[in-house]
Amino acid sequence: MSFIRTLKKLFCGFEDLFLSNHACLCCRREIPDGTEFSLCENCVSKLDKIEGKTCKFCGEKIEGNVLVCDRCKTAKYNFEKNTSFVYYDEVAGRIVKRFKYSSKKYYAEYIARLMANRKEVFDGVDYLTFVPVGAKRKRERGFNQAEELVKEISKIVNIEVVELLEKVGSEKHQAGLSQKERMENLKGTFCLKEENVKLLKNKTILIIDDVFTTGSTLSECAKVLLSKRGAKPKSVLTYTFAKTRLFSSKNG
Repeated sequence: MSFIRTLKKLFCGFEDLFLSNHACLCCRREIPDGTEFSLCENCVSKLDKIEGKTCKFCGEKIEGNVLVCDRCKTAKYNFEKNTSFVYYDEVAGRIVKRFKYSSKKYYAEYIARLMANRKEVFDGVDYLTFVPVGAKRKRERGFNQAEELVKEISKIVNIEVVELLEKVGSEKHQAGLSQKERMENLKGTFCLKEENVKLLKNKTILIIDDVFTTGSTLSECAKVLLSKRGAKPKSVLTYTFAKTRLFSSKNG
């Protein structure tokens, strides 16, 4: 491990030890002990929650008499419905980046509390599961952010977590790719954990992840869960903390 990485880990450890309950997750300003969600009032007010009428597929905000957003008129997903708690903006983006890339595993507890507020998402769900990451990426980050989120959510909503998927093959980067390119890039990336296949039949499965960008990763995970003949789930739903705003056709 390089000197810079070692120094960074030491600093993160110091911050986690002394500031985790005293600093806003986003702006790092001092907050009173026990502040709900560990966010200051200013940052909470800036969270752009996705509420009201949403696209029946991707969860984008929509208006009027339509049922689907412009993107989903042509897009096809393997999951039945996605829900996202907030848009990926300045506040949510900063929280997610610190959580994933700065070894702040404890962020999972606070993000999970926010996500668990959307109680209707969990209605009728039999099992929670999560998007897996490869061994290399897990070593680099020290944990899988989706796995940590689902563990914390499970404690709150009292629904069992089952590890249904695993990542296979080499790590593939998705940044900058269109949805079509992402879908192609993800083929063969996930497989079922055979020891848990028997749990799928006629069940409603909710896949948890941190961010919905194009929905390609979640769609591929749902496709794998639905692929086993004789053990198909009743429904596969997805839920993420954040969602990027409706993307253009150029970006997928």
